Amino acid sequence: MVNFLCAVYQVFIFSTVTETRARLVIFVSYRQMSRARHLTSMSGGTSARAGAAISPQQIDAVFTKVGQNLRDGKSNAAEALLTKTINSYTHKPDDLASLKRLLSFALETTGRYRDSLDALAEYETAESRAELSPKTEILVRKQLGIALSNAGDQPKAITLLKDTLETAEDGELSPLAGSVDIALARVYRKLSEYPISRDYAERSLNYFRNNGDWLGMAEAYREIANSLHQEGHSDKAIEYFELGIKIIGNNSAPFMLGKLYTDMSGAYWFLRRPQDGIECLEKSIAFFDKTEHALNSVIAYNNLGINLTLIGDWGKAEEMIRKALETAEKQENNAHVIGILDSLAELMILRGDTDEAEKLLERSISIAQEIKRPFYEIQALRNLARLYLAQNKFDAAIEKANETIEFAAELGDSHFPLMARLILAEANLQKGEVEKCVDELDEIEKGEPSSDFFVLGHIQRIRGLVALTDKDSELAVHHFSRGLTIFEAASDLYHTGIMHFLIGVNLAADSMQAKRNLNSAGEIFSRLSLKDNLEATREEIVRLDSNSDAVQPLRRTNSVVSQLLTVRLAEATASRELLFRELVAVLKQESNAKKIVIAQYNAENRLFPFIAHGCTPHESNDMATKFDEAETDKQEKAFAKAKDIAFFHLRGSAAPSAVLLISPQSDAVLADESSLQPLLRVVELGMDVIALREKDRSLPHGGEKNAHVSNSLMPGFIHSSPAMTALVEEVYKIRSSDVTVLITGESGTGKELVARAVHTISNRKDRIFVPFNCTAVPKELAEGHLFGHKKGAFTGAVNDSPGMIRTADGGTLFLDEVGDLSLDVQPKLLRFLQEGEVQTLGEKHPLKVDVRIIAATNMKLEEKVADGSFREDLYYRLNVIRLRVPPLRERRSEIPPIVNYYINHYSARFNKQNVTFMPQTIDMLMVCNWEGNVRQLCNEVQRVIARAEDNEVITPEHLSPDLNRIADGAVPWVGGGGSSSKVKTIMSFDVPITPFSNISDGGTLEEAVSELEMRLIRASLTRHNWNISRVAAELGVTRRGLYLKLARYGIEKAA
Repeated sequence: MVNFLCAVYQVFIFSTVTETRARLVIFVSYRQMSRARHLTSMSGGTSARAGAAISPQQIDAVFTKVGQNLRDGKSNAAEALLTKTINSYTHKPDDLASLKRLLSFALETTGRYRDSLDALAEYETAESRAELSPKTEILVRKQLGIALSNAGDQPKAITLLKDTLETAEDGELSPLAGSVDIALARVYRKLSEYPISRDYAERSLNYFRNNGDWLGMAEAYREIANSLHQEGHSDKAIEYFELGIKIIGNNSAPFMLGKLYTDMSGAYWFLRRPQDGIECLEKSIAFFDKTEHALNSVIAYNNLGINLTLIGDWGKAEEMIRKALETAEKQENNAHVIGILDSLAELMILRGDTDEAEKLLERSISIAQEIKRPFYEIQALRNLARLYLAQNKFDAAIEKANETIEFAAELGDSHFPLMARLILAEANLQKGEVEKCVDELDEIEKGEPSSDFFVLGHIQRIRGLVALTDKDSELAVHHFSRGLTIFEAASDLYHTGIMHFLIGVNLAADSMQAKRNLNSAGEIFSRLSLKDNLEATREEIVRLDSNSDAVQPLRRTNSVVSQLLTVRLAEATASRELLFRELVAVLKQESNAKKIVIAQYNAENRLFPFIAHGCTPHESNDMATKFDEAETDKQEKAFAKAKDIAFFHLRGSAAPSAVLLISPQSDAVLADESSLQPLLRVVELGMDVIALREKDRSLPHGGEKNAHVSNSLMPGFIHSSPAMTALVEEVYKIRSSDVTVLITGESGTGKELVARAVHTISNRKDRIFVPFNCTAVPKELAEGHLFGHKKGAFTGAVNDSPGMIRTADGGTLFLDEVGDLSLDVQPKLLRFLQEGEVQTLGEKHPLKVDVRIIAATNMKLEEKVADGSFREDLYYRLNVIRLRVPPLRERRSEIPPIVNYYINHYSARFNKQNVTFMPQTIDMLMVCNWEGNVRQLCNEVQRVIARAEDNEVITPEHLSPDLNRIADGAVPWVGGGGSSSKVKTIMSFDVPITPFSNISDGGTLEEAVSELEMRLIRASLTRHNWNISRVAAELGVTRRGLYLKLARYGIEKAA
């Protein structure tokens, strides 16, 4: 299922030739397409097709319309327009090749791979491409390589693309290399060569970053995420999927967003986070339903089905999977059918319909072998081994599991061997080979599968079964309890029921708790319509009731129980959520606490409930909020006493703090009256382990001195881009001259820094540098400030003033914003430049001065000369040497070193220690437009550092709102801890909700049905924390229908 979970189509990307032009994508504007066409060297030839020659205006209109259609997912409309245009006119070679390239892509998006290849078939030979310009040829060859790969000829595709890459990397065509790298990444991922695929995707990022190409970066991050996911690093993959979504921001890219959400749902499924996966798929389907990309909808519907399977909505799951299968079987590419059959077979195994599952898996393997798709074959083999285990065919299960492991080793896969070894462990246990079982479990744990809750949960389940072979029911319950916490965290309803059942059957020391577990198991099995499991549960409840008066076996000593609880908490460090869930589970089992809340601090340093047991969301939020207020007023002890609440601060040395609240106070101890503190200390250590591991994974950016920062001119003068390197070369050329320099560039580009650099390496470097902003003083006072004045020269002149020019005698005067200099002052400045003397106001004779002038402006002085607001002769005097400082958007490669420089600069200024920026944050900065240029970037870093704490890792959420763009419906970055409104409290209760109880006697049937319906809605709202989509799905109504019922019954969300 892994490979199927990753959509196979990429956005087709076009690139321009020069660094200053933005990279063209299929969503090009009229102006962009026109520029791209004029860049190509037209050969003047035409095609042999019948029809009149198409005009430049007509072809531009076609490209514009096609780009819009493809952006909106209207591939069929794009295909029709392209086909008509190709057949109705004669075309120049470059135009015809571009039209066919677009047609190939349009056909690719609808899954017609053979037609996509046929559209470019005439360009397969070098001779057929002889008339094309170099740029057009590269783009055609790239699309041809993608078409070959989609048609199954990956070796030929790789050869063609690598040859194309060598050409693209040569000279001014290098901006095209990024899109060729992405094409290679796609091909290698299809070959299951994930490290190679990731290398090419990372290479492409360098090109896309430098151009601020947000769509290219999003596509590159999608490829990186998919390769990580395929290698079993699904948690890391999600970070890259989220980054791809965030990079798109509020730009229009529904097709790419749909694919990102679909792929990310697959990663969530492997992490057993189905609710997150379902949310992604709802967004994905919403995007794809607006398009004609049926194959992408197939993927989304299948993924939705497997996530619904996990949360126990099996009827809806089967409906979604069969809908995907029906659509996929109509498509040209049968590879997707393999994955869907596997998904359906897995559902049948859970339902106990093993005969149907076997037919589906045999068909899946047959198709995979026929079309040579080994990755699909291996996932079906794994499920076939699982099927044999369910059928009690233990030898056959072992054989298929070993075959899966061997096959996975050949493919370099690390995930399926873990799952296959679980089957080996359980099959050997069932055969009585306990040692072999334990050996397999140990082998799995060597791989540290900390992010795979499915594997972690089953390890605990099987270790519990091993303990039962030694008749150690208490150790077995310890493992089953850990497994229950893991499966609950993964929202895995079926296995949650299994764990409740196993605990209930073996928890002989506490019949009340055992009955609660069995009742929970029975409710789950009833919901899943598992009649045999439900009947077994009812029999156990009857047995428990009949033995209620029997002598209970002796419980282990307190010291042994404490050791088991300590181990249980110490091993629950896969995630912070799992650790806190385990703590709540231990307190539920080993204390009499009625209400338990674990609260965390959000970005505003306010407490919000993270996990709550035994209370409603409103109650848990009220408890956390009021405790937070009391803590702020240093009245927490008085509050705790008044509300009968015990509180414990959970503080790690490297982890964010949390607070444990227990009510009533008297129950904030273990059942044997021993203190909670030893267990809480273990939790704090676990918090540190998780925090340090996450920090290692984040690979923050910053802190160290960057190699791109040049010390040859002056601190902070960064020049790693070609444009800035050329500027530095010009500065060095005039280092021994006193010639006047005019520096131009947009506001905030660093013109004064360039002026200081010119001064720093000149012969005047040991003399004064005087900056003067021509807009900083009123026009009528500008002359006095520049040329000086004598006391009494005018009203208010109470002292002598030498003026800026005389102050700079022997050094350099920097005239910033010289274009704003008053016309009245310009003649005097011209005379100074010509004669080297100034006439001070009130002085009778001019004074000779030795000053070098460097001027700067963000205006076009030529236009000011033309409209008469700037003297032409002064312009020529200033414009002896002209230096242009490029805007930041033309030198994006310098953003990381600039950020590093200012991190160090402001950390020292504000006395902050070890503040680092995550790579995701840097990439958000890379795609901003930076209208204010370096000044805006500098201010942004200054603001972030000023607000940061020591050792803080800066995430995208720390950026200013205008920079931190989130796409409509996108998943926000939560690494830094968002506000409490963005975080849903995890709720749990001691007993299942029973909506049929307490319905009042009497009344009409309609009243009883309404009361029952209202109770069901309230219960579902509580379970899903008011997530309307989930509640509607669980109750089998539409979102609109649910809203109408909420209005009808007057049900409102608690404040």
